Amino acid sequence: MTRVQLREDGNQVIIIETEPDDKCELCGKIDELRPYGPNGERICFDCGMKDEKTTAKRFGHIIFGDEHDPVFLLYHG
Repeated sequence: MTRVQLREDGNQVIIIETEPDDKCELCGKIDELRPYGPNGERICFDCGMKDEKTTAKRFGHIIFGDEHDPVFLLYHG
């Protein structure tokens, strides 16, 4: 599970917790999963790398919120 936690000093901390391997919602492979699928599906690394731009956007949404696009930040940040 990937989540953002706000510390008492107002700074954000990104927490990535380990989870047991599970079935990828796109290909069915049993593997480590992340919620980076096009519609928030929990997907394996291989499926995530098939569409790196969408995976990066989903990651950015989870970590930074709706208004941040990591692809934009990569080139303009």
